[in-house]
Amino acid sequence: MPDLQNADEEKSTLEVFVSYAREDLSLVREIAKELKAPFGYPLQFFIDERSIEDGDEWRNKINDALDRADILLIVSTGQRRESHSFTGYEVGWFSNSKRIRPTSGVVKRQIIPLVIGDRPPIAVSDIQGIIIPKENVFNLEVKPGDLSTEGKFMQIAAASNPFQRLLIHFRDILRDLSPQKKEPDDLNAKIEECASRLYKKIFAYLRGRVYRELYPERKVIVRTAVPPGSADEEVVLNNSTIDLVGDSFGIFGFLDHPANLSWQSFISAISPKDLATQWQDAIRTLVSDALNGMPVENYSFVRSPQSGRSFRLFVSLTRTYYSEQQEVHIYIVEVAPPSEYGDTLTTKLAKAVDLGLRYRSLFLEQSSPFSPPKVRVIFDKEKLRKTVKDMWRELQHLLTEMRQSKLDDSELVIAIYGQDPHEDLDALARLWTQAEAGLSKLTHDVMAAPDDQIMAMKGAVMTALKDFCDKTEQINREYTAKALRALEEQMTFNKAPPTAPPTPGPSKAATA
Repeated sequence: MPDLQNADEEKSTLEVFVSYAREDLSLVREIAKELKAPFGYPLQFFIDERSIEDGDEWRNKINDALDRADILLIVSTGQRRESHSFTGYEVGWFSNSKRIRPTSGVVKRQIIPLVIGDRPPIAVSDIQGIIIPKENVFNLEVKPGDLSTEGKFMQIAAASNPFQRLLIHFRDILRDLSPQKKEPDDLNAKIEECASRLYKKIFAYLRGRVYRELYPERKVIVRTAVPPGSADEEVVLNNSTIDLVGDSFGIFGFLDHPANLSWQSFISAISPKDLATQWQDAIRTLVSDALNGMPVENYSFVRSPQSGRSFRLFVSLTRTYYSEQQEVHIYIVEVAPPSEYGDTLTTKLAKAVDLGLRYRSLFLEQSSPFSPPKVRVIFDKEKLRKTVKDMWRELQHLLTEMRQSKLDDSELVIAIYGQDPHEDLDALARLWTQAEAGLSKLTHDVMAAPDDQIMAMKGAVMTALKDFCDKTEQINREYTAKALRALEEQMTFNKAPPTAPPTPGPSKAATA
């Protein structure tokens, strides 16, 4: 803190530190210009036009300016802040300085929020021990209809102009600071003129500003720390914060949209826990790939067995600041079933055949990418982890399509297996459920395992995968073959009879 022991005795100016978001710099300059105009030299503004990246020397200058300031003027416009404003730091530093030196001569040091179309910033209302008198909050509340014309906007100003009240507040403080100094005769007229000009400038500013944004889809924004501190993927995520934007996040267990969640808080809040592993792995993979350059395969897939809902995740934006902080924007879109046309049973049988053959191509053929012989010859831990993740994702795709296509419909089951109940149908269903559950558990274990334990789990992966394939091979072969025969019968049954050619009428020559 600078030596301010004798500063109060020599004080002849009112010093104002302006805290704001970088996106509002041009507006803040205009506000400071008009607030100073009626008074001239006795009112001085400190506007930090540099950034935190300029180093410790400039940070010290900011701290000194906060220690000297009589007023911390917080300009809050409510617009989206890409810079993640320094307001919270400045409020904290000034508040501590004010506790040490509550007055500056005869002037009581104070925080004044100037709120334009917004509520007082969280940094002011949430810091413990800060109490701001209601009369020190200057708030311009604006609704979209208020900006239809300048004339209508100025009518609102005539009723209550917060800029005029703020100028009068400064006038009264300056009177206390220099009671012997004679004021210009036209000071009040100048205050009114400056307030009117500033109101018009605010009108032009707000006309070009977004009032409301609606996100029909969910979006997760992952922000890395400043500075990043480490290149390790796990460390980067653990030091990151999470924002949730858009539609309901009940899928994560959140009833509202908490801001600036830590990574660990975000993951620990997701329920059930086996689903948290899927979300964690999907988001981690997308963030890692995005921070290392946009991947060719820019999506992940999450399916909840309990709800039957499935979600596709993809990176829509990666942003890098000069501070080296990075943002990754991930959209979460629920997978909707495709529209179906034509005969319902024929469509379901065709889908059953398609999914049966796709399942066979993934797991049961010698050249299948997830067959036991293929996985057996994987000796790299990253490749093994990726193979397990890809296998799980493709299986979830198939299960999602089965659910969306309603392949458990009784009409379809009868069409495939016949009118008489299949003697082993219940047993086959239980067998499938057990095999899928066993593979599911092992997959989650592999995705959550540390790198140095992946290869030690290969034996368990092989055992679970072989058991899964052995138990489902007969189910798949019988189901696909019967569905194919049923489809052929259905297409033959629905075949329209050929249309007889029209009978030609008598020719003109015959009737002549």
